[in-house]
Amino acid sequence: MNAIGKRLFALVCLLPALAAFPAGHCVQAAFAGEDRDPVVIRSVSGDFDSVWEDLKTALGDRGLVVSSVSHVGEMLDRTGKALGRTKKIFGRARVLEFCSAVVSRDMMEKDPHFIAFCPYQIAVYTLPGQEGKVYLSYRRFIWNDESGKSARAEVEKLLRGIVRDVIKMQTE
Repeated sequence: MNAIGKRLFALVCLLPALAAFPAGHCVQAAFAGEDRDPVVIRSVSGDFDSVWEDLKTALGDRGLVVSSVSHVGEMLDRTGKALGRTKKIFGRARVLEFCSAVVSRDMMEKDPHFIAFCPYQIAVYTLPGQEGKVYLSYRRFIWNDESGKSARAEVEKLLRGIVRDVIKMQTE
């Protein structure tokens, strides 16, 4: 995926990313190394359905509940046809939304404007021509003000931990 495609994905799905995982487990990181950047992408060898189920398991293990699922891949296929555009963007793509009552409450007690970051989202997707490779991505909580820094760190810790757990489940 070229740089424009990565940025387009971030804009379309509103997702950012994680810090690097051990070599061999996560292959690619868009905008890697910059804590200020909104999207980092992780990948793991596996199949979409298995990674998707492991993501739901990782949430459940933390007592978190899925609030909604956005079928981004299907939507883009459907709207592409309506627009006369046939380029296949994803093999499959979904965005899972969830919330943590504790983390969200802490975050919004620091600054009620942080509501814009809730619910949290993690995307799972595959790309055409990259069979056996599944990507995970999430929105990084970026705010220019120093207020609520500890609350933002907790959101990042939660999201990073969930994705790490999924990747660990896939590599065991």
